[in-house]
Amino acid sequence: MSDISDTDKKSFIDEVTAALGANAADLTAKGWDPAQRITNLQNGITSVTNDEGIVAQLDLAFAKAVAARRADLDNNYALASASVSLVEGLLGKDHPLVRDLHQVRGSFSLGRPAAAPAGLPK
Repeated sequence: MSDISDTDKKSFIDEVTAALGANAADLTAKGWDPAQRITNLQNGITSVTNDEGIVAQLDLAFAKAVAARRADLDNNYALASASVSLVEGLLGKDHPLVRDLHQVRGSFSLGRPAAAPAGLPK
């Protein structure tokens, strides 16, 4: 049953429900009243449809949260980079802190972070 799509499962449930309803008299005559089963199936499909709406809302909220996180990360990365430039402007490019910060920035631009230089916190 796992290889059946959700759409096909819903269609199957709808068709079984309709068939049970259309043949309720014959089934009741044989000793089984399908009314409760039909109600259960209809309620189940309603629940599935409601759950699909909830999932769609959660997917949208997740996408928005990921976009906000990326924007925050990009903004803070730009601020950190500007801080390196600011420190360089204040202390000069030959100051040990500036050399350490350039080393850190260079190691990240190569795609692999290095251990923090001695003058920087870890």
